[in-house]
Amino acid sequence: MVRVLGISGSPRGGKNTEALLRAALEAAEEAGAETQLLRLSDHRIEPCDGCNICLREGYCPLDGVDDMEAVKERMLWADVILFAAPSYFGSVPGVLKNLMDRSRPLKMAGHELGNRVASALSVSGLRHGGGGHVAGAILRFALTQGMIAVGCLGDPLTEGWLPIATLQGDEGWRRAGEDSHAVEEARLLGRRVVEVAEALRRGGLLGS
Repeated sequence: MVRVLGISGSPRGGKNTEALLRAALEAAEEAGAETQLLRLSDHRIEPCDGCNICLREGYCPLDGVDDMEAVKERMLWADVILFAAPSYFGSVPGVLKNLMDRSRPLKMAGHELGNRVASALSVSGLRHGGGGHVAGAILRFALTQGMIAVGCLGDPLTEGWLPIATLQGDEGWRRAGEDSHAVEEARLLGRRVVEVAEALRRGGLLGS
C-alpha cells in the first residue's frame, strides 16, 4: 500500500489550506493509499541558524530541542509527500520554510527523501496572490531533496498544473473548499501521485 503524507504548511490549522489538502488525501485513499495529515501548526520547528554542522557532521543540533526529529520520522514514513501552503506575500509561510531549511540533514545523509513522490497545493487570497510562486518554491525544494515532482494530469484546456485555490471568486469572497476547480484538481493530484508511486515501486525505485 502506498503511504501518502499530507503536510499542511499553514500557521492556522483546519482552515483553507487544510481543506484543499484533505480533498487530495481523500482521493488518494480512494485510490488505495494509506494517508496521514501533519499540521505544522501543531509542531515547533526552530529556524535554521546556518551553523553548517549538518554539512560537516551530518546532524542538526536543534533536533533535540524542538519537534523536527518527529516530523522527519513522519516524512521518512511516506512514499508520497503532498506539501500544502497558503501564499504569504507570494512565498511560503515561515513555518514551512523552517521545515525546508531544517530538512537539510536528510539531503546530506545521502538524499534520504530521494525518489519519494512530491507535489504541491496552494491557496491565495487574491486571484493573482502568488499561489503559483508558492507551488514553485515547494517543487524546487522537492527537487533539491532528490524527490520526484508530480503535477496534475487532467484536461489541459480546463484544469491546471497544480491545485491552486483562490479566496477571491467571481461573486465575492469564498472558502477554498468552494473553489470547485481547485478541489477537483486536488482530487486529480491525489489519484495521480498514487499512480506514480505504484509505478516507481514496480520499477524498484520505492521500497516495499
